[in-house]
Amino acid sequence: MNKVVQIAILITMALMNYPSGIVASQSDDIRISTFNIHYVSAGQKKLDWNKRKQAVVEAIRELDADIIAFQEMETFAGGSFNQENKQLDWVLKHFPEYEAGAYGDAAVYPNTQPILYRSNRFEETDKGFFFFSDTPDIIYSRTFNGSWPAFCSWTKLTDRTTNQDFYIYNVHFEYKSMSNRGKSAALVKERLSPVVSQNHPVILVGDINAPSFSPTARKLKSIPLSLVKPDGATFHFNRGINLLPAIDHIFVSENISISSKVERLKKKYNNVWPTDHYPVTVGVRLLP
Repeated sequence: MNKVVQIAILITMALMNYPSGIVASQSDDIRISTFNIHYVSAGQKKLDWNKRKQAVVEAIRELDADIIAFQEMETFAGGSFNQENKQLDWVLKHFPEYEAGAYGDAAVYPNTQPILYRSNRFEETDKGFFFFSDTPDIIYSRTFNGSWPAFCSWTKLTDRTTNQDFYIYNVHFEYKSMSNRGKSAALVKERLSPVVSQNHPVILVGDINAPSFSPTARKLKSIPLSLVKPDGATFHFNRGINLLPAIDHIFVSENISISSKVERLKKKYNNVWPTDHYPVTVGVRLLP
């Protein structure tokens, strides 16, 4: 067997280890996670933060992600906002290698959906937000039907290893109202479509409170973005009960390839769940 044939066989065998559409990982791949960490409030009986915060540390360590987009990273204290963010402080204390992007003074920038990134690898060059509301650029404006504020936070990062820029949008859609979710998805499409059409790499992540086959997800896919579908439930009722289709998703533009399988972190730590959602992680690569 000559060397050319041997090389061809080795390449074929390597590719067989990856599902269709997934390319073999390289050092410039990016592991990105979406993580609904669940809010913190005084007198909380379920999902008590003090009981699960060490489990959160263990989960983040196991994720080993380059970028983590959080939802519900909020410490309720009454009023429109709270400067204190116990969960973020705890995470950054244990993982100083991360910087908080899409984050700022809560009086002028909502601080409950930060996007953490490895600061030795990435640099934040821009950020912003918009609320799922008839007045999207007014901070803390209520949703279309008057329910609690919900929003999209976003960051623009530069990869220091490749000098490529890309955008990450982090959303959390309201869970009760299908109409709210539909209007929220329509607003996301309105805001992201021009960015995608200019050929900027875009990653959209978060808890959309809707399955991959829903009208909400279809609207997001029409931006256009490809949905990286988890292989099962992502909300588990804080009991490991997997009844619902995945509602936490990752979408990517066509100039981003998928370099690893989607992973759901379905683990307790010392018999404690980190949160009532499974964090979802995938490897991606920015195409030249």
